[in-house]
Amino acid sequence: MAEESITSQTIQTDSNFEVPPGKVQPSRIPMNLKLLESARSGDRRILDELLRTGDTRCLFGVTLEGNTTLHIVASRGHLEFAKEICRREISLLAAPNTRLDTPLHCAARAGYDEIVTSIIKFARHKGIKERVLRARNRDEANALHEAAKYNHVGVANVLMNEDVGLASLLNDAGMSPLYLAIVTGSLDVARALLRSTSWKKVSSESYTGPNKNTALHAAVLLSPEITQDLLDREPELAKGVGFLEKIPLYYAASDGHHDTVKLLLERDPSTAYLSEANYGLFPIHIAAMMGNVSIVDEILKQCPDTDELLDKEGNNFLHAAFKRRRLDVVKKIISKRPDLRKLLNDQDNKGNTPLHTAVKNSDKASVYFLLRDKTICVNVINHDGFTPLDLAYQLSDRGLQFRMNAKVCITNCLALTNALSGPREIFHDIESGKLSSGETKEKLSGDDKFKKESSNVEDKEITKQVDLAKNYGIATVLIATVTFAAGFTVPGGYIADDHPGRGRAVLAKEYAFKVFLVSDASALVCSIVATFWLMRAGTSTVDRPTRIRAFKWALKFLQVAFQGMSTAFAMGIYVVLPPSSKHISILLCIIALGAPLLADMLSIYKLCVLLITVGIRKGYRQCICPTIHLLDKKRLGDFLLHGRRLIILLLLTLGLYPFFFLSAML
Repeated sequence: MAEESITSQTIQTDSNFEVPPGKVQPSRIPMNLKLLESARSGDRRILDELLRTGDTRCLFGVTLEGNTTLHIVASRGHLEFAKEICRREISLLAAPNTRLDTPLHCAARAGYDEIVTSIIKFARHKGIKERVLRARNRDEANALHEAAKYNHVGVANVLMNEDVGLASLLNDAGMSPLYLAIVTGSLDVARALLRSTSWKKVSSESYTGPNKNTALHAAVLLSPEITQDLLDREPELAKGVGFLEKIPLYYAASDGHHDTVKLLLERDPSTAYLSEANYGLFPIHIAAMMGNVSIVDEILKQCPDTDELLDKEGNNFLHAAFKRRRLDVVKKIISKRPDLRKLLNDQDNKGNTPLHTAVKNSDKASVYFLLRDKTICVNVINHDGFTPLDLAYQLSDRGLQFRMNAKVCITNCLALTNALSGPREIFHDIESGKLSSGETKEKLSGDDKFKKESSNVEDKEITKQVDLAKNYGIATVLIATVTFAAGFTVPGGYIADDHPGRGRAVLAKEYAFKVFLVSDASALVCSIVATFWLMRAGTSTVDRPTRIRAFKWALKFLQVAFQGMSTAFAMGIYVVLPPSSKHISILLCIIALGAPLLADMLSIYKLCVLLITVGIRKGYRQCICPTIHLLDKKRLGDFLLHGRRLIILLLLTLGLYPFFFLSAML
């Protein structure tokens, strides 16, 4: 193997350790392959043969990664091999590889505390202990960082006993060994460090993490035990502000660690009154927003007046929960603490109550919950002059839409409970009769701009209507296809050619078969008519009133077609089954005939919930015969929903079946 000549000058290594004269920097000589194999296996015979002449130059050979023989044996735990190398060539103790790892880094990373002890002993003997112990790799990590990262308790104890200052050194990410141990889940090392007899000598840097966070910020998310140890050692960490001025309690409240929150509050209740920098949220706000009811209870238990804390927008913690649609949290808290209902009428800096917020979010469940509480004021005017009903009108879409979508339900529910519009809204309605508040502002700011806005809205509405027509058109075509085929493949089949009455339906005289024909024919005709109406509604050149009228009539015919198809299927099954299967045939008929109701069950359920809310707030008579303001009637138009519609819907659905059955008797 070719070797370079030995330099006679002192060579400076990357670890800032001076290699004595006559020694070569490790990166210059390729390692002997036999020596590499020997170092990996721990067999010293090859090493003894190479060193028999007293020439130690072979020890300076390195691998492609710059590892010396000592790096290799240290990372594999060959203690006697490592001692022999240290005795022969002490300069290798601080020799770095390409990653700037020293043999001490390798031994600490692998967890061989005996080799770590041996390296430190040789370094102390030669007076280079501090330089070896505090050597840093490419990540600015020392050996204690490596032991912390890989949870090697024995190595950590050895290093702490030798140099307690290692705990205060930070890597390039700004992490101390303790912080690194906690965030990597090496809790055994973290526990060992905190309970070490040397720990009382460490500086405050030993708790440091990145972005001004401390070890306590990390511990509250992982271990109540480590949290308690940290508080025992350094109680002031509880008030330590990290990234965006967030304290440890903020993180514990966010993740829902009840025991940790309880511990932090018991140690220092004042932390419940510290907010973060961005939105001014307090721990009770973040717990409510994240749905951690037990945390909210604990904070209120230990700090009862935290219910009055407001964030930068003036929201109390219940208001913050409504903003995040956390109705479940509000319900649980109110059920446990009825006295907190007073917070449900509080206004934020813009004058919005939780009801305003729920309307803005189109949070139907929250609106219903609030309206069912008669202590909630529904006519509070915010700083823009809008009541919840005004906001509902602004958000409500005037075009075609699902009749029970959240915005429509909220608007109708507020109107049916006699919520009022603000003075500004009423004034604009009287003046214009058509324009909403936002549209009036646009009108006053310029006719051209208003026309442009109106044009954009109209274009979007046309696009939506065309898309709806296409979607429903698929259903009508499908029903038409199925019922057309069923009309020629009748149940029971046809009489064979060699029998009297050939070609006629076998079950033609059965009453159920006649019902099948009537309902199938009705479904076919209605689906075809609905298809043509939808084609008209899906044409963008048709004027808006005609399009909407066509769409509504198409939906009515589609409903009849669906019921006719269901009836035809039920009667077809019934007529072909034998009398012995009467029970199963009746069951199948009930299932098939109930399909239209099941298909509309979502609308029926939502309508029932709306009516229940109105009934609780205003009385159940209001559900059938509502008394609402004239302006509300004008605005709601066809969207007004109440008990009459539910009754009419059920009567129409059930009334078609008698029509099919009576028609079959003719």
